[in-house]
Amino acid sequence: MRNYYIFIISALALLLNTACNHLDIPGMVINRSDTEERVNDWIDYNVQNGEPVIENAPDTYLVYSSSDPHYCASDSIIPQGENDRLYQYITVERNDPQALFSMLVGDLANEKGETPYKMVKAAMQYDSLNQIKNDPCFPVMGNHDAYFDCAQWYKEYFHTSTYTVTVKTVSGFKDLFIFLDSSNGTHGKRQMDWLEEKLSHRDEYRNCVVVSHCWLFRTSYNYTTTPAANLPLDEQYAFMDLMSQNNVSLVVMGHFHMREQRQFNGITYVMTDNLNEGTLKPSYMVLSCGDKVNYEYRELVSSAL
Repeated sequence: MRNYYIFIISALALLLNTACNHLDIPGMVINRSDTEERVNDWIDYNVQNGEPVIENAPDTYLVYSSSDPHYCASDSIIPQGENDRLYQYITVERNDPQALFSMLVGDLANEKGETPYKMVKAAMQYDSLNQIKNDPCFPVMGNHDAYFDCAQWYKEYFHTSTYTVTVKTVSGFKDLFIFLDSSNGTHGKRQMDWLEEKLSHRDEYRNCVVVSHCWLFRTSYNYTTTPAANLPLDEQYAFMDLMSQNNVSLVVMGHFHMREQRQFNGITYVMTDNLNEGTLKPSYMVLSCGDKVNYEYRELVSSAL
């Protein structure tokens, strides 16, 4: 029995040593960054700087969505190089004449420190040689972006994770995209109040898309027991009820690195696919926004894959 415990302790020590930059075990138990404080910062930033509005859009347009690139300095990815999948994804969007912008649904980094966020920011920079348009890419925080005190780096490089993007079309339609911070496995009271206020104006918009990192369902065999961030059940029910009451067009999420679609109480929830370096067939989702919102998945095609 003594040898058994020695083996277990040794295995745990090895795990902690090899994963020290990638797996914040204390941070999974005790939040290093408080949701309420972050959301206050995000909303204060929005008040001071405004929220994005895209004018003169076509009545039907495309929005790209992907998630979980999990950048690490140890991956040795050269920003905007042949192995930089986020750059490739953004380049496809910026070269699509029907697309307005892209979304990045959380877990930008996968280790502690500033370097991964520098890499993500560099991947998003406009490349005039290979990209036709300089469309924005709108991110939200994921649970890995709250580990290792990384929220400070997300804040420095991307400023907010609780905000809206309004699209106004040439015929006078308005669509609303609502971005949320669920990186602690909760949206928190301040953010839920903010969300409810935004949705109180739902009748002013043709479509409304809500974007948040943490997936709400555990219905597929390969992640039913995953110990990852998920909303408390009472908050999950309140959130989903809010989606249904306001006839939200689509809820876009990430977190589990796979394609998934669920219908609940009249609302479609979709899990966007991931750009992680270890994924054999990385892909992304394309939303078609017109009289209603449709979506499809597309594989990321690159000579480097």
